[in-house]
Amino acid sequence: MMHVFVNDGGILRWAKGSGAHGAPLPAETAWLDLVTPTHEEQAQGEAVMGLALPTREQIAEIEESSRLRRASGAVHMTVLVLALAETEAPRLTPVRFVVAGGRLATIHYMDAQPFLTFRRRTVRQGYGGTSPDAILVALLEAVVERTAGVLRRTAAELDSLSSRAFRRFDPGTAETDDTRALKALGQCGHVLAKARESLVSLRRMLDFLMRGEGDVALRKAARRWARGIVQDVDGLDQYARFLSNKVGLLLDSTLGRITVGQNDIVKLVSVLTVILFPPLLVSSFFGMNFDVMPEKDWAFGYPMAVVLMLVSAVLPLWYFRRRGWL
Repeated sequence: MMHVFVNDGGILRWAKGSGAHGAPLPAETAWLDLVTPTHEEQAQGEAVMGLALPTREQIAEIEESSRLRRASGAVHMTVLVLALAETEAPRLTPVRFVVAGGRLATIHYMDAQPFLTFRRRTVRQGYGGTSPDAILVALLEAVVERTAGVLRRTAAELDSLSSRAFRRFDPGTAETDDTRALKALGQCGHVLAKARESLVSLRRMLDFLMRGEGDVALRKAARRWARGIVQDVDGLDQYARFLSNKVGLLLDSTLGRITVGQNDIVKLVSVLTVILFPPLLVSSFFGMNFDVMPEKDWAFGYPMAVVLMLVSAVLPLWYFRRRGWL
């Protein structure tokens, strides 16, 4: 899918129907957003940008020289953007920014929420900036805001899990709560790991801009913005690291609760074994088939055996409670 946005008197607007059926793109094209482009859309984008756009395999490369570089009057930058953060399978999708000829092209193979939100806002009311660096700044700000929102939601989830992890132990619901808590903690840890990886890639891109590597196509305003936003990115990375540590603490607490519960079960089984062993010993003794057993002729032999079994069971239980073992 190809989204074309044009310069309409200094306002970025969506060009409805542009590029359909192989028609040439408008000369006023300012931003070309290619989402899983077809070969035809890729060719149209290359024609308007005046250079070869990277393929899916080239965008997925992890070498620093491939992700951040300038060549032939163009600047190529790749950022990992967090996608599907609300689902059970959050992912990172690489997005390639290409600045050339006074235009910006973005190529990605998953429509992440920041791009979708920015496009919708631009379609409704336009955007007051048509230079490639202004659009680039707006998109990266959307990525930062989206990541911050994910971290805030994850922090709220961890606060909820923390209140459950340290509340009074209830054996009746412990197993269900702990199972859910482990699943939720695993999900939070997975999202935080993806968010931190995205922030690291964004930090590298900002360093690239601050070094002035993009002077050939980007104005100084983009570099000034990079210097300002890098503090926010570093702050979000530290916050994500703090939340990751909190996940580890809650994970240890939850596993400790599970261990305590299992120890209580083992303790109960051990106590029951000790309590039931004396009655079993008494019943076994009186059940032995000897020829000479004076107790067989006693009128109160059977009641005495029952009373003896009860006493032998109650005495250990009383002793354990007195020592505080129960």
